[in-house]
Amino acid sequence: MALVQRRTEYVVKPASDSESDRVAACRAVLGAVAGDLTRFETDIPWSMADEWPAEVRAAAEILSAADRRRRGTDDYRQTGIQEAGDPGLWEAFVAFAPYAFDASAWSAEGRPIVSLADCATSIAVRLRDDQVEQVAAAISPARLTR
Repeated sequence: MALVQRRTEYVVKPASDSESDRVAACRAVLGAVAGDLTRFETDIPWSMADEWPAEVRAAAEILSAADRRRRGTDDYRQTGIQEAGDPGLWEAFVAFAPYAFDASAWSAEGRPIVSLADCATSIAVRLRDDQVEQVAAAISPARLTR
């Protein structure tokens, strides 16, 4: 039987309303827990694509192609649940997730680890103690709330 490590749920409080702050916080969280994640999903609100930086739009293209069942319309797409083992797909997810209306990632045991909403204005994450230190160093300890 595998040992399940204890995690504590945190909400990442915004430091400001800036896009760059939301993107940095989201990517810091995803970077800290990346080794624990095996699956992820996100929506892709193409109706907002004109507002995305070029690298985010490129990531959205990669993610859109990932789910061969083609979920959604031209203005709104979804990846479906994807495996995190493909480095290119995972990198696209990390690049795009701060721009999604909804993005989630799970552990191998199927436990939710990260939940993002509304273009990373809402970030919830379940962290091990060592990961708390890593995230706090990247975004400030005051921004992590239990």
